[in-house]
Amino acid sequence: MSVLAVLASLAVSAPAQAADEFRTITRDGLVMQYHRVAKAVTAVKGTGTTRSDFDGDGVDDIAASAETLNHSQLPYYPTGVVVVRYSSAPQVDYFIGAMTTDVGSSFGIALVAGDFNGDGYDDLAIGDADEVDTRNKARGGGVWVIPGSPTGLVVDSTKHFNQSSPGVPGESENYDAFGASLAAGDINGDGRDDLAIGAFKESIGSVAEAGAVTVLYGGTGGLTGTGAQQLHQNQAAVPGTAERRDHFGMSLAIGKVNNNKYADLVIGAPHENDGQSIWNGTGMVTLMWGSASGVKLSGATSVTGAGVYKATGRSDTIAWYLGTSLAIGDVNGDGLGEVIAGAPNAQTPHLDGGLIAVFTGRTGGLSGSAVKIITQRTTGVPGSPEDLDRFGATLAAGDVTGDGRADVLVGAYTEAIGTKREAGMIVLLKGSSSGLTGSGAQGFDQDHPVVPGGAERGDRFGGSVALLNLNGTGPLDAVVASPGEEVAGDLAGYSSGTLSRFHGSSGGLVPQSASWSGRALNTDRLQLLDYGHQIAGPQSSGPWY
Repeated sequence: MSVLAVLASLAVSAPAQAADEFRTITRDGLVMQYHRVAKAVTAVKGTGTTRSDFDGDGVDDIAASAETLNHSQLPYYPTGVVVVRYSSAPQVDYFIGAMTTDVGSSFGIALVAGDFNGDGYDDLAIGDADEVDTRNKARGGGVWVIPGSPTGLVVDSTKHFNQSSPGVPGESENYDAFGASLAAGDINGDGRDDLAIGAFKESIGSVAEAGAVTVLYGGTGGLTGTGAQQLHQNQAAVPGTAERRDHFGMSLAIGKVNNNKYADLVIGAPHENDGQSIWNGTGMVTLMWGSASGVKLSGATSVTGAGVYKATGRSDTIAWYLGTSLAIGDVNGDGLGEVIAGAPNAQTPHLDGGLIAVFTGRTGGLSGSAVKIITQRTTGVPGSPEDLDRFGATLAAGDVTGDGRADVLVGAYTEAIGTKREAGMIVLLKGSSSGLTGSGAQGFDQDHPVVPGGAERGDRFGGSVALLNLNGTGPLDAVVASPGEEVAGDLAGYSSGTLSRFHGSSGGLVPQSASWSGRALNTDRLQLLDYGHQIAGPQSSGPWY
């Protein structure tokens, strides 16, 4: 069947609302397409912690990225779409990348939410790692930032940053992947979130793909290039040495590790030591402290995959590519945040079985002797350890049980469920006074009697995860993507994708029987494919490469 025939056979289920706003936003010679569809909602008012509350009603809104399959009435070919579903604002917003040259891009490869201007409304940052810099035509990458307000995200106030923006260090070069990873948090303690941007393929001197991280700081006017910092491994303040394909900055997280008022920055370099004569682990996680002046250029610590080998307690368990995913949370309630690092390609001894390393929060930083290793062989952890499970591929940390301690949601999106390969599963590991534990852990897949959809080959349930406030009360809730999920009306092989919801409770996660599908968000202008690549929260789950 030809592509045209496939597209013609797919009925686009458009929302019933009559209002349909469309325009283009141009920044730095680049175009973002914007589509707003009215939606009837009942305004809500929530309490408790929020992480992606763009309209300020106390309930988190859901920003998730997707590809597009069928599109019409768009002036530019779409290179990715980010859909925002509000809890109170009466619309659904679509932010769509645009191919303005003969080069494609990856709009929406990373998403984070943070209050960058301190006005009480979260803002949305969208990464596009393959975007072309119009100044020098290099395919270096960029980030779009859209501020929140009582009426939702304000597209006319959109800002755009790349390495040609005033104050931003570095130079746009082909395949830097600037914007492939993102994290938000208040590093300098001024009450406004800051944005860390990974460019994991940045060349440092003549060293290709060594990687770098840029930090933009918030202000009353939002993010700015003024005072921006660039960090890489050839700086004295940063552990390690820039080496080819280290991919420093491929994953990022911001959160409080020590107990001062400054959030700290954690950086993953999952290919550190890869290809060298290292038999007991690869990858590296680096912790850099926050301070009143930004990222502190002293006191940084790091641990490699080889550095946690003894902590596994088994000669056949090896942390390959440690730092592929990252999160921060105080899992034991002592006021110091633990750094959780995923190594989904770890040998457990199953190839690509996956593990997570939980580094104890310490004022002295990271240590290979203060770490707990958790795999699917750990007592109490659900799931059958197998090759290619990739336990730890996605992570989110937050208090789900309401006990004041962070819990950790772990995605194993290529876990086989029975004979159904890559169906996927999630595991909730609960915090306790003794730290993260397998005791009382919960596991869910789509064959669970309440979780919607049914486990099927290629669903990739857990492909991205987030812990957010969905119901406006109590502890945090979970959103779990199945970007490969096909729903009624999809043509075989062309998945709309779904997001499943779980409410937090004292006993852990409670699955909800309804899900959001990409198909239900189709409009008369575009049709979604693989909805849920990323879900906006404090950090992005990691690039899909």
